[in-house]
Amino acid sequence: MNEKLIPLIVQDADSKQVLSLFYCNEESMEKMRRTGLVWRYSRSRQMQMMKGATSGNAQKIVSLSLDCDRDALLAIVKQEGKGACHTGEWSCFGNVKGRSWGALDELCEVIASRKANPPKNSYVAGITGNPQAVAGKLEEEAEELAEAMLEKNDSEVVWEAADLLFFTLVALESRNVPIEAVLQELKRRRND
Repeated sequence: MNEKLIPLIVQDADSKQVLSLFYCNEESMEKMRRTGLVWRYSRSRQMQMMKGATSGNAQKIVSLSLDCDRDALLAIVKQEGKGACHTGEWSCFGNVKGRSWGALDELCEVIASRKANPPKNSYVAGITGNPQAVAGKLEEEAEELAEAMLEKNDSEVVWEAADLLFFTLVALESRNVPIEAVLQELKRRRND
């Protein structure tokens, strides 16, 4: 085969997690543009293959972008089925379906961990089992943020917003409501 192959990086639209790395050529790029699904060039079989054609784990394209040198392609996708990897894993780079929230990911994990395995003298562990206390903290922090918005400098607004966000996450965890449910609701509202 003489046709030039370029790397095709496939990334999940929601989590921003890299799912896989394939190779594609002009024909696979044309098939992706036409069908809205990920196509790759199989070097071992020397043929075009639609991702998920046999497994049902298709990848619907949200966007396609060439890099600045036009020698690599990024496909942002909605992953269908159980995952992207031919082994059955969520990603070719690991089976954990990730989120890309950085510090918020870590904070959500710490709050959940403290609720599940309460360390001695943990404020978070104590408050997650007390709906009245959580509700009181939400009211207090919302009031403090509102006051900062009207009367204080930006650093105070940042401080109070961080407090309110933290206690919002604590409230969700105390009710066993996943943050993803809130994000889905925001996405639904955006689409209305």
